[in-house]
Amino acid sequence: MKKLKDFQFGYADAEKEFTRIPEIFDESFYDYRQIAQKLIEKDSFLLVGRKGVGKSAVNARIRYLSTTKNNLNAFPLQLNDFEYTTFGKTSVDRNVIGTQKYKDSWDFFMLVTIIKFLYNNVKITESVELNKIIEVLEQLGFKIKNNLKYKQTVTRLSKIKVGAASAAIELAFENLKTEKPDTFQEIMSLLNEEMYDAIETTYTPTKEIIIMIDGVDDILRLRKNQLDILSSLIRSVDYLNDKFFKDGIKIKITVCIREDILIKITDPDLNKIKRDGSLTIDWSQDTDGLKKVVALRFKFSGINSEDSESYWYEIFPKEMQNKDSWEHVLEYTLYKPRDVLQFLKSCQELYPENAKLSFKQVSDALKAYSKDYFIEEMKNEVTGFVSEQLIILLPVIFQRLGSNQFSYSEFRRNFDEQSTTKIKNSEEVKLLLALLFESGYVGQLIKNKSKYGRETTSVIFKYRNPGSQVDFNQTFIIHKGIQKGLGIKLN
Repeated sequence: MKKLKDFQFGYADAEKEFTRIPEIFDESFYDYRQIAQKLIEKDSFLLVGRKGVGKSAVNARIRYLSTTKNNLNAFPLQLNDFEYTTFGKTSVDRNVIGTQKYKDSWDFFMLVTIIKFLYNNVKITESVELNKIIEVLEQLGFKIKNNLKYKQTVTRLSKIKVGAASAAIELAFENLKTEKPDTFQEIMSLLNEEMYDAIETTYTPTKEIIIMIDGVDDILRLRKNQLDILSSLIRSVDYLNDKFFKDGIKIKITVCIREDILIKITDPDLNKIKRDGSLTIDWSQDTDGLKKVVALRFKFSGINSEDSESYWYEIFPKEMQNKDSWEHVLEYTLYKPRDVLQFLKSCQELYPENAKLSFKQVSDALKAYSKDYFIEEMKNEVTGFVSEQLIILLPVIFQRLGSNQFSYSEFRRNFDEQSTTKIKNSEEVKLLLALLFESGYVGQLIKNKSKYGRETTSVIFKYRNPGSQVDFNQTFIIHKGIQKGLGIKLN
């Protein structure tokens, strides 16, 4: 039998997986409800899901397919370190709100990115129309040739907004044989039109191009104009995709976005876009799919295809605490592929020479997984929504509660007692608890009366019951994955 050290369970980061072991996205990739194929072939462009459900893995799968298909070219656009604060200066008008506030600036950014890609990656270097607009953009200070970085684009765009490039603008529009526009919005509108026309004239597709935007989580660090910038991005991508489709240009832009971030946008203009253009990854109704993810990693590591589905039980006991060991381990996860694979990595790190694990070894691995991964994931998931002070205190607060069950008032009181500076905003503590419920790290105990008058208690977690809503008058319960690492007593 194989030892645990002989298995390849991959990395927590899909980008690292694609760089180090790209072949894992071949036959070892489980395409949840054919989402990768739908993003390539259908109209949907928004890939939505909680943190860790596999959005970036879908992008990596599409990138892998582009290396094997002659009719597909996939280009990742990672916005992990995007200059949102600088970009926030490029609104068309301070009085405009919602999806229009930054739409022209996002249109500009995306069209410049496409032109860079066509020139530098697709190697369309002889087109008169493309070279003409590239010359204009470079006169304006935008570096196009041999430059795929976007930071300089954002910085230069903000300088044009504040009027720091008036001479360059005048020269550029002379070359376009057009009068210099009076406003930033007019400048953007004219340049966007010229860039789009150059792309339409130049790109005679032999391949479909997909530009995949990921890493928008960093927008959570921005306190001002956060939702306007994000809603404008979605509006811009939807607008450009519709325009490309209408004009027969085989270019598509996709956006990966966390469900908890998208929910914050309440702009009614986006409701139809979300309805028509989004695909959601939700494993709560497909735990068999999670098992297939694991089976495919076993197969990738050399286990025969016919044995991979049941190989879990070659490593783990058949049953634990009177239930199937697979179901037992799932109780310590949020039904996410990353959670299950990181548990397997914890087993591998603790017992590399073992081929099988005992009950105690599984328990120890769950404790290590909880401390090293699950609790950190909880803190990461609420980062950007509430103050860092609350997040740092959170594990301590859970331990101080003294039980896996608690009320909102107990939660609030412990924060007041533990904080070195009095937490003035009780609403922020309430928001934190709501976020923990929404992301599945706490659940609720709901008391019901049967028709015979007997009282029953239901345990409700959002990741298992997506339609459930938080009720601050109910008793809360801490997820087992948190309890294990913090040593919290069970009631």
